[in-house]
Amino acid sequence: MSHIKGVTGLMKISSYSVIVLMLAGLLHGCGSLIVGGGSPGGGNYSGGQTSADAAITSRINTRYVNDSLVRALDIRVSTNRGVVTLYGSVDTVAVAARAVELARTTSGVERVISRLSVNP
Repeated sequence: MSHIKGVTGLMKISSYSVIVLMLAGLLHGCGSLIVGGGSPGGGNYSGGQTSADAAITSRINTRYVNDSLVRALDIRVSTNRGVVTLYGSVDTVAVAARAVELARTTSGVERVISRLSVNP
């Protein structure tokens, strides 16, 4: 009987260990973001740059929401070191051009890359 209790005890410890390892795996790479360090990918990409890029993305999305021609939900905005990339499908060439123009004239944007496609 004591042998079975010992095995059960080991299984409990093992279960807790698995949970801890799973949480550690989920949080891997978040440490640098939590303490404001560099990006998980390394390089010279600082937490400050991450914040600046997020602010640029937010400003562009706000401009899309407030624009009468562009539908914000049709376009995904990605910003990396001030370079904005636009993804998605839009209804007309005019909408794509307007989306690029709004992004290009947003404070902090260095360059805009359009990966927008026009629906047939």
